Amino acid sequence: MGLALLFLIGGFLVGVIFLFGVVADARFPSRATIGWALGRGIPVDPSEMGLTFTEEKWAKDKMAWRVCGGDAGGAITIIIHGWRRSRIDSLRRIDPWLKASSELWLIDLDGHGESPQGPTTLGSADIPAIVALVHDLIAGAKSESQRNKRVLLVGHSLGASIALRVASLLPTSSLEGVVAFAPYESLKEPLGNRLKARALPAIPFAKLAEICLHLICGRESSTTAALKKIQANNVPLLIVGSQLDQVVPLDHVRGMADRAGVAMTVETNCTHDDLGAHLNSNPNSALSQAAMQFLRSIRR
Repeated sequence: MGLALLFLIGGFLVGVIFLFGVVADARFPSRATIGWALGRGIPVDPSEMGLTFTEEKWAKDKMAWRVCGGDAGGAITIIIHGWRRSRIDSLRRIDPWLKASSELWLIDLDGHGESPQGPTTLGSADIPAIVALVHDLIAGAKSESQRNKRVLLVGHSLGASIALRVASLLPTSSLEGVVAFAPYESLKEPLGNRLKARALPAIPFAKLAEICLHLICGRESSTTAALKKIQANNVPLLIVGSQLDQVVPLDHVRGMADRAGVAMTVETNCTHDDLGAHLNSNPNSALSQAAMQFLRSIRR
């Protein structure tokens, strides 16, 4: 009996330590900075792609690149990266939105990239900050040109869920459209699937980690509810899932889209991390065609 109790206590302690590690990893992700980009052979800033840009701060102390777009009358595009990524990774998703935008903002979220040291809030603090950024950008554009500007939000994974939730909080008159690559309903989905990919136990730790993160960072609003609201307001949407995505599986994205009554586009050749990157490299793919159709719809 005593030995069994010791095993039980030991197993409980191991479980608590493992849960603590999952939560700590979610809140303090490794940062995708210059070394990360050099190790992958990708551009470290817009100048390496021949783009004109300035370094900016947003929400007081977080970093962003403001890139000149190809259409002076186009939208202001904000590209939002995923977890463990940064504005450097967003450079891979700058096409085809570059030619259709007057300017693009590639932002670092809390706890990512070159933003100040500290934990990520997994969107809870980023969402109101991006809403405020949108209002500032639209007001600034109107004061400069006396023309109304609208914002196109492009997001990947965590950034896709943030983009949809931000869009649901903005007036329709401020929105050109939303592009969401692999959005998810709640943190449990990517948490559980990342644990499975590393051959670690997802049940019950993904759900317990989600509860802990909600207690620390604040509870997430529903991405599906945001989708429904955006759809009801007739804001152009491009929702994308991939057959090869093991972090946010296609069925999860399709389920959200179906519940919201939103059409979605299926990519067949991309894994989660590469979804939405380099769309112009294969102009005949279903995703590239869907992106072109989306851009034509917002230009009308």
